[in-house]
Formats: sequence, structure tokens, C-alpha cells
Amino acid sequence: MDGSVEGQQVADASDEPFRPEAFAAIRAHPAFREVVTQLARDHLAEYGAASPAERWLTSDLGRAALTGAAFALEAIMGGFTTAQLVQAALANRTCSEGRARLYLRRARANGFLDVDARGVHRASERMDGVLRRGLETMLRATARCDPRLEPALQRLADRSFRRGVALHLGLNTAARPDLFNGPDKPVVLFLGRDGGARLLEQLIVAQPAGGDRLLESAPLSQRALAQGAFVSRTHVARLLADGEAQGLLRTDGRRLVAAPALAEDVERHYALVLEMARVSAHAALADGGA
Repeated sequence: MDGSVEGQQVADASDEPFRPEAFAAIRAHPAFREVVTQLARDHLAEYGAASPAERWLTSDLGRAALTGAAFALEAIMGGFTTAQLVQAALANRTCSEGRARLYLRRARANGFLDVDARGVHRASERMDGVLRRGLETMLRATARCDPRLEPALQRLADRSFRRGVALHLGLNTAARPDLFNGPDKPVVLFLGRDGGARLLEQLIVAQPAGGDRLLESAPLSQRALAQGAFVSRTHVARLLADGEAQGLLRTDGRRLVAAPALAEDVERHYALVLEMARVSAHAALADGGA
């Protein structure tokens, strides 16, 4: 049976995941823009309250993907070696071997990974806390589109359930890397850069009420964007210049206007984010007999 909120149905979790119809249903949901805007606000608040090390863990798409892979490998095998994480990163085209090794060194130094005498890594309590906060924020948003996920929110205090959701997120992401990255994904202009997701979220939150898209036109302050994403103004200026050069946006110093291709891809991306969380949480509930 399909779930329904405000008269809008979303696909059943037992259906084939990540179908175009599932993404279309999420985007057509009456609360889609409101849900994503609140999700952006919550992410910005969490990011601002996090320590520098915690911000580093998820500040770009590559590190976020490596963190997800670490949780998935631990859930599958009870832990993972350096070689296993490197292999996963290369197989999923997440990053180079050098970057994966650098991630591991810094994650260990920051107390996010514990490693035993055999060289097997496991997520620390500190990393698990980051996972729990992230899942709570994401599933709270996703449950507004699919209220059948309320039981998942209630079970997030259970570490094994959190690991189950992380496992399915990792498996689903690995199964469909084409949905996240590539030259045909304009949103990578933001997501592929340090703090880029937080820059994009600030622009989404700044959209005037009553618009038709998540990202159309927004007031522009490079200083405010830089402060909110904990990056330099030079970093912001370079991103905006690259976006203009690619025809994805234009600015006049006071306002940013998104090109239709970028506006469309931002909505595609957030529908994917919500669908990925929805399908993965339902799978974890099914694993637990819920």
C-alpha cells in the first residue's frame, strides 16, 4: 500500500528503488520545497554547532562518501582495513587511493576511527554521534513525505539500527553511483567543493517565499556565504566564477540567479537524497522485523 501525506502518494518501499516515478512523486509532494528548505536550515545549524573536525568529516561529497563507506564496511564485516576502504573508494569512483588514505589518517587523528593491532578500523563513539545526529535530521525530513518512517525515528537510539540504516545507505549508494556524480550533474559545482553543500543550502534558505523552485534567485553576500560555510571569500568567489563560466548561474554583485539547468538539478539531487534515505530506512526496518 502506498503512503499518503496531504493527498500526495509516495512509492511503496517494496517497489524497485530509485525509479523515475519515485523521484517524480517526491518532487510532486506538496511539502517538497518546505521539507528541503527546513532540511537545509537544520543542516546549517548542525554544521555551525559542530567542531572543526566534525565539519571536516562531511564538508564535501568525497569525504561524506568515504564516511558512508566506512560505516557500510563495518556493518558488513565488523571492521575494515585500509586496503578495503581504498578498494571500495576506487570501485565506486569516490576518489583516488591517495585521498582515501589521507582520509583514514585524519579520521584516526581526529578520533573518528579506532584501529586495533591487526589494522582493523571501526567507527568510534565520536563518529557514531555524528551518524546519529545526521540520521535524525534526515529521517525527520523524510518522514514528512512518508509517515511510515516514524518507527525508524523511534529506533535511532539503537546503535545496531543506526548501523543498519548506514549499511543500506552505503549499499544503495554503491549500487547507483551514477545518480550522484558526473559531468551531467550541475549540482556538483557545489557538492564537489569544500563547504559547497552549506553554500548551496544558504542559497536555498534565502529564496523568497512563493517561488516555484528550490533555487531560482537569492540575495548574494559572499561574506555571509563564506561565514556560513566556514570557507574563505576567495573560495566562494572562485565557485561563483566557475558557475558563471559554465553558464549555471549569473550574479550582479547583490543577487544570484540560477540557470534552469542548475535549478532542475538541485531539485533532482534533493529528491534523490530523500529517496535514498527513505528506501534505506525502510530496508533497515525490514531487517529488524518492523
